[in-house]
Amino acid sequence: MKNFLFNCFWLGSAVFITFTSNKAMGQITEGFENITTLPASGWVIQNNSVPLGQLSWFQGNPTAFPSYNGALESYIGANYNSVNLIGTISNWLITPNVTLKNGDVFSFFTRTSIDNQWADRLQVRMSTNGASANVGFSESSVGDFTQLLLEINPNLQLSVYPMVWTQYNITISGLAVPTSGRLAFRYFVTNGGINGTSSDYIGIDNFVYTPYVCPTISVTPSLLNQAFAGLPFSQDFSQSGSQSNVTYSVSSGLLPQGLVLQSSGVLSGTPSQIGPFSFTVTATDASGCIGSKAYTMQVLCNPNGASLNNLPFLCSNGSNLILNQGFPSGGTYTGIGVNGNQFSPSAGSQLITYTVNDTYGCLQTASSTILVNDAPQVELNSFTNQCFNAPPIVLTGGSPIGGTYSGISVSGGIFTPNAVGDFPITYSYIDANGCSGSATQSIRVENCAGIDALELNQIQIFPNPNNGHFFLIIDQELSGATCLIRNLTGQVVDNPEIMYAEIGSNSLISLDCKYLNTGVYFLELTGSKKKLYGKVIIEK
Repeated sequence: MKNFLFNCFWLGSAVFITFTSNKAMGQITEGFENITTLPASGWVIQNNSVPLGQLSWFQGNPTAFPSYNGALESYIGANYNSVNLIGTISNWLITPNVTLKNGDVFSFFTRTSIDNQWADRLQVRMSTNGASANVGFSESSVGDFTQLLLEINPNLQLSVYPMVWTQYNITISGLAVPTSGRLAFRYFVTNGGINGTSSDYIGIDNFVYTPYVCPTISVTPSLLNQAFAGLPFSQDFSQSGSQSNVTYSVSSGLLPQGLVLQSSGVLSGTPSQIGPFSFTVTATDASGCIGSKAYTMQVLCNPNGASLNNLPFLCSNGSNLILNQGFPSGGTYTGIGVNGNQFSPSAGSQLITYTVNDTYGCLQTASSTILVNDAPQVELNSFTNQCFNAPPIVLTGGSPIGGTYSGISVSGGIFTPNAVGDFPITYSYIDANGCSGSATQSIRVENCAGIDALELNQIQIFPNPNNGHFFLIIDQELSGATCLIRNLTGQVVDNPEIMYAEIGSNSLISLDCKYLNTGVYFLELTGSKKKLYGKVIIEK
């Protein structure tokens, strides 16, 4: 049968005994030399066993077994008397409030009696709810202590719970951030008690809680990448020293507008401000350890913040070009040949500069050369007079060759004299650069009578034949007449100047046409009242 062990340090059989401390603790070392001092140190004891027994946790009894070290009774114990006769034992021993961090380590020694005829079980639980010592009020409740860190002999088997002092070490992990909380020992045995099939006697000794010691965390880089307003920026931060998950934040100062520091340590975005910006980047690991570094970032004006592209090729005889190719818009253009926002091609090829204040307050410039090609020099020789309804003629005399002729009665480079009058003929030419030029001459079309219909020999011509120099005798009615010389087809080949000499009532006219080739020509004199004709034969 079970031994009835009582202890002079019995804490009573009340439903619960609660002592709390709101002070977050550092390292805790407890040898349980005198458990009456535990409440003042922030420890809490609460017995939720059903039915409630005569004892809760008590000072160790060396009759059962001595302490791990120190005085023989310097440990804390619990046994089957936590419950009355038979039931479920749920007896809690809760540590003082501490700041829990990943990497914190706590250790303790525990054992049961050496005969081990009844199985014992011990749980170690954690609460992250600050100074709360809430474990509920029933034998099955755990309250805020929902996280099971360790369970010794979970299946309540014999000879599993250690029968000699055995040390257990637990390292806290899995916390997102350092958290205020408590640890708790729960003597938890079903079907326990003096009449039960389980529960004997356990002890706990040499409890040590060692907070995680933060390493030295160094944030890198030492210098930041160069940043420019309006251009994408990226900078990776890293750290050395911590082996746990690290998050990054700006702990003081301000980032340039447009940049964001991700918790992963990537600073990125497009800065929309210029100037110096001072801020501090802090790396925080899962244990709450931090390392910081102060930075100053200089955001400069974008060196390529303006552009002047797609200036067209121009011709020297072209019209003014509207300048609107600069980016961003709203700037001004300067250069030879520039007036306002127009460029005159007559200035030739020139360097054009575009200047603008961008949205970040930066003065930006861009330059580009506008190419002006010389327009071609186009010429067109004069045309001889044509007779109405004469055969079509092929137009020639335009240079450079390769151009086109245009005008009334012109088609495919052929002129058809189908009407009387002066007809402007235009010759146009486009060079390899796309520049064009033109020249214009007129063709006169006259109502020429057929040679056979003319009343010839109305004029006295002598000598005839001649060498091109001859005389005419006309009456006074033709005084001041004009003279035309036509070839056999009726085309005008000359309009010689007339030299008059008076001979009584007539006029003597002298003509010098020595430049005409040998052949037959027809003379046409037109006065104010009548027109006379004559045949001239030139022999050389």
